[in-house]
Amino acid sequence: MKKLKKIENLSDQAFDLLRDAILNGVLEPGKLYSATEIGEWIGASRTPVREAAQQLAAIGLVRVERNRGIRILPTSLQELIESFQIRLMLEVPLIRKAALSRTDEDLKKIIAAYDNFAAAAQKDDAKETLKADKDYHSALLEAAHIDRALMIIENTRNSVLLTGPSTIPHSRTCMEALADHEEIHQAILNQDADAAERAMKRHIINTANMLITQEAKKRDDWLDPDLLSQFSWIHK
Repeated sequence: MKKLKKIENLSDQAFDLLRDAILNGVLEPGKLYSATEIGEWIGASRTPVREAAQQLAAIGLVRVERNRGIRILPTSLQELIESFQIRLMLEVPLIRKAALSRTDEDLKKIIAAYDNFAAAAQKDDAKETLKADKDYHSALLEAAHIDRALMIIENTRNSVLLTGPSTIPHSRTCMEALADHEEIHQAILNQDADAAERAMKRHIINTANMLITQEAKKRDDWLDPDLLSQFSWIHK
């Protein structure tokens, strides 16, 4: 694991390092770690580790257990469904706003992010494609210029990542993931707010269906839900 740089805020660094370790599976869901153990890994004292743990607990990635340590929280089926519900409630209207109010500078960033996404997908690099996918969504939503909503969405996407494997390459190829964004991209280029809204809703529900179906096959406690009924009340 990476070590902390002493010239920077140690708690913030610890938060970033631990969050990345959780999302990348270095720290295992369900496992309890002591603050001392984690501190030794990243080269920090117990204080910044504890402060970072409180921040991670606030966004639902860990639970701090008094006098015991820090437990990495696995994602339940209901939590995963709720994560996608939150994305629908926020990303659909945000993409509409982005389509209507994007600036020329916003558009340059969106196109550059899409080109990076396409380059990663064409190389069939799953890890790079996943990062480019996330960066593309960030570029789209930044064009709506509502920073607090972006923070909520990022934390929600983190919850989805905690399920373990993504849909790439288990349920779709890198190029199929790129293709699932094409309608969104064209709508943004054309400043077609209605089309952007429809395409984002379709994309999120499609990803939810794919990921939940994929993960349900591996988890005894995950029943196969009627997913459409879970999302039908949002943005009819």
